[in-house]
Amino acid sequence: MSSLQQRLPREQRRDQLVGVARSVFATRGYRTTSMDTIAEAAGVSKPVLYQHFASKQDLYLALIDDSAAHLDTTLDAAIGSTTDPHEKVRATYRSYFKFVVSHREEFVILFNSDVYEPEAQDRIRSLRERSASRVMTALKSYTDLDDIQARLLCRTLIGTAEVVVKQLETTPQIDVDTAVTLLTQMSWGGLQSFTTK
Repeated sequence: MSSLQQRLPREQRRDQLVGVARSVFATRGYRTTSMDTIAEAAGVSKPVLYQHFASKQDLYLALIDDSAAHLDTTLDAAIGSTTDPHEKVRATYRSYFKFVVSHREEFVILFNSDVYEPEAQDRIRSLRERSASRVMTALKSYTDLDDIQARLLCRTLIGTAEVVVKQLETTPQIDVDTAVTLLTQMSWGGLQSFTTK
């Protein structure tokens, strides 16, 4: 271990460990990754890792929280970027797909993980609920849908986006821009029939 690593400020060290752990977990999975593996990849001793995180689960929960906060900010910015309903749909899809492509490791941590610990699942469920609430609020702002109807359409839109993500992964001929255009056109074709503005 270098003397430079030893002198890293605490927050900088934590950020380094989180970044390394995110990459290792996203590549190897939760169940097959050990604290030894992460410490070795980070170039630190295991006691240094335990100074920041009490356990592997504690570290993984920190990764979920960091990645969820990033996705929350990304979606908030997209939904708030315009008042035009059609462009709002486009911006939201684009921000989501760009997150998947540009922040692949974070996406894997949040949505493609093999972790089954209840607390981790609760936090991921909470993220999904927050995302659904954002989309539902946006839908209600320019339609006459009630809560139940808006939530149903919201779930449909999110489910469709998740299916498209899988297609982006397996069909290299489809890029983000194409996916955004197709999905926006399809979604808006139905949503505009509910608009009140």
